Amino acid sequence: MEIQSHSGHFKLWRELELHEFQQKFVIKAAESTDQGFAIRRSDGTVEPLSGDDVSTNSRKVSTIYGVVGTIRSLAATHVLVITSRKEVGSYVGFPVFRVMSMKFLSCNEALRLPNHQEKRDEAYFRTLLRVIESTPGLYYSYETDITLSLQRRFKLTEGRMSKPIWKQADPRFVWNRNILEELIENKVRHSFCPKA
Repeated sequence: MEIQSHSGHFKLWRELELHEFQQKFVIKAAESTDQGFAIRRSDGTVEPLSGDDVSTNSRKVSTIYGVVGTIRSLAATHVLVITSRKEVGSYVGFPVFRVMSMKFLSCNEALRLPNHQEKRDEAYFRTLLRVIESTPGLYYSYETDITLSLQRRFKLTEGRMSKPIWKQADPRFVWNRNILEELIENKVRHSFCPKA
């Protein structure tokens, strides 16, 4: 869920905790550890947090700065997360960040592909994922939509500006719109960042 700032605008969680368990990945807001979701490693299913997810110790915990989306391949579901960022400026008084590095979390890697062609296709797909991980020049903001020009932004009604950022964004300029769909359908809106 987004948090509503004092100005009435929605903003996204700035820092998240990635907990890696043997059975699942758990992503929680660092400021509010009861806010988050889990992704099963066996099949990539997105689930709300359970009581065990909040209280159980994980084997590895790391800090991430957003969930970009999910991609399904023949053998696995891959969740793309932002692992480092850099503040590069501001837009209408809110900080804008550049993605410095990303990482794919793979679910159901243990599946065996039945034939040679599917194995080749999966290897090629993984190569494409590595290219995405190293793609430079992706920008986002936790507190404001950066897909609109100032002129267009001021022409919009106040009602639109009070909506969550993912609903404000101009879909033509959100590069990860398609890979966000599964998270949006599962009501996981507190942790992803619209891109321009």
